[in-house]
Amino acid sequence: MAVASDGTLSNTDHGLLVAFGEFLQQHGLLNQLRQVPIPQKTGSFTPQAKLIEFLAGLFSGIEYLSDLNDAPHPLTQDALVAEAWGLAGFAHYSGVSRTLAACDAATVAAVRQAIDTFSQPFVRTAVHALTQRGQAIVYDLDLMGQPVSSTSTTYPAVGFGWMDDAVRLGYQLARVCLTTITGERLWLTGFHHPGDTVSSTCLQELVRTAEAQTQVRPRRRTDLVQQRLAATEQLMERPRRWLAHQQTKRADLQQAELQVRVSIAQAEALLKQPVKTARSERQCRRLAGWQARLPRLTKQVASCERAITYHQTYLNELTARVTELQIWQAHLEADNQTNPDPPVCEVRMDGGFSGGEQIAWLIEMGYQVNTKAPSDKTTKALRRQVSAKTTWTRVGANAEMTEPSEYHLHDCPYPLRASLERFKVGKRDRYATLIQFRDVGTLPPVVDWFQGYNGRQTIEAGNKESKSGVFHVQHLMTRSSRGIQLQVLFTGLAANAVRWAMPWLHTCAEPTTAKFAQTLRSPKHLVRVAANASAWVQHTGQGTALQFAPCSALPGVILFLKGVPAFQLSLGLQMPVQNRN
Repeated sequence: MAVASDGTLSNTDHGLLVAFGEFLQQHGLLNQLRQVPIPQKTGSFTPQAKLIEFLAGLFSGIEYLSDLNDAPHPLTQDALVAEAWGLAGFAHYSGVSRTLAACDAATVAAVRQAIDTFSQPFVRTAVHALTQRGQAIVYDLDLMGQPVSSTSTTYPAVGFGWMDDAVRLGYQLARVCLTTITGERLWLTGFHHPGDTVSSTCLQELVRTAEAQTQVRPRRRTDLVQQRLAATEQLMERPRRWLAHQQTKRADLQQAELQVRVSIAQAEALLKQPVKTARSERQCRRLAGWQARLPRLTKQVASCERAITYHQTYLNELTARVTELQIWQAHLEADNQTNPDPPVCEVRMDGGFSGGEQIAWLIEMGYQVNTKAPSDKTTKALRRQVSAKTTWTRVGANAEMTEPSEYHLHDCPYPLRASLERFKVGKRDRYATLIQFRDVGTLPPVVDWFQGYNGRQTIEAGNKESKSGVFHVQHLMTRSSRGIQLQVLFTGLAANAVRWAMPWLHTCAEPTTAKFAQTLRSPKHLVRVAANASAWVQHTGQGTALQFAPCSALPGVILFLKGVPAFQLSLGLQMPVQNRN
């Protein structure tokens, strides 16, 4: 279908998708994507054009790559959308699939950089709004399973892991999001791992990437590292004493062993000489005594050697630990020197991330920690302490919590705060344990603690959005490793960009109907409804205007996408009939 640029009307079945394309073009993202390297020859369409087509499909809510051609209103037949996304047309989905398979690590890195460049102004704005109001920067971490067929042999680097309450074959998607001033989520990054990956191994990767993207970090707790360093150095005193004692003991035993060997050699030499019988008998008794003592001395020397090896190994481990802590402390001090006005930052996560070493790392990195106990053992132990005198505080309509108590987690040298949570499921009481680390003087009451941790529903809702039909990251559209990574990147981008486009769309609308205002508050409606609604598009020298058709879900809504042109679309025209063939 030809697209007119002389002010005439053309129709599209993907109205808001035209607006999304204009939004991404105005912010330069599509131009950056046209520059990414893809090791594939150009046919009817460039590889970069097919990559952009894949992104446009995700913005329209496709579930399968074949939906580009086989959906009720195929995107590949919509030339208006192609133009809005800076393309001459759309390729067949099979060509898009081949392009995704051809992408390599350089492609993924370039796409990630393009997305980061596009996202930076929006991320900085969100972070600035939080810091201006003195609110904490809150990162939510999560690991989401992406199962595939258990009999599949064509997905690369898969593994069996816990997904959807069962052991399945597939991948784990590690994700982190930022909670904005309005309580909405802003996806920062996502990493693809084999299905047997556990949450704790992804924590540092997610937090470091989040810091790089938000360009803020909390003040590192170097004083705590210094305390751990001093404690480790103190631990070295005892093995040093034992090592010195064993080395002295070994030297004495070795000297005694040498003397015995010399005595044995001398006695044997004397016995070979012609001597009186009485003297020979005396030498034989002495020789027998020295020969009996020699194995005992040899055994004692060997025991000392083992003790020396043990203490030396332990001392070497402590020395290496001290060196690591010194390097770690120097690194954190350097961070603080270039971070004059650090915000308060918090990490919320489920119990899978809550290993002792991981929590200790977060604490020393300066974060407040809000999580759950890593196993049921903690909950069972706290339940044994519950009695008729235990005070329960109502924290929600269906939840109560006990007064917090000090809690020590294995491999974490810092005391934490733990509280038992009780809630009803049907008629039965269920229990869980919330764990927290906060700076002294900032410990919230349990009601605020409960409400704060429940804010994790932000990322859980985002995962649901990805699974239930808005942006399909759960269903893998390619079996290429790099293609899967690109799907993760593009899905996160789409979820963010739709929200970032909302204020712009509001300013473009004339008039703003109640239905459109409601649609603007729902990313799901923007993608599943408005991006797949019929509309007329008009291009003139002053700009582009889009009017949703009377039979669409947003009748009468007009969007001026490039400035405010000095014309008004006719409201009385009939929607032209589009050839579906």
